[in-house]
Amino acid sequence: MPFHLRHGVQQVNADGSPMLFNTRTGHYFTLNASAATALALLIRHGEEEAATALTAAYGTTRDRAAHDVRAMIAGLTGLRLLERR
Repeated sequence: MPFHLRHGVQQVNADGSPMLFNTRTGHYFTLNASAATALALLIRHGEEEAATALTAAYGTTRDRAAHDVRAMIAGLTGLRLLERR
């Protein structure tokens, strides 16, 4: 199931660094390259597809990619930046 950024959260690129900006709080959250890739895939396709693509792109195991995607989902939903559609 795909996700979307919560109302008031924007993806921005500051000096070449992908970030999320929460317009409600004024806080920025920097993303590394793999997190930015995973987020884009989560928004377009969902959790399973994001883990599969990360496995191929970064040469990691499927279990590790799935764990990392779930951890990112937990972190971003906990910060109220991301939610399921």
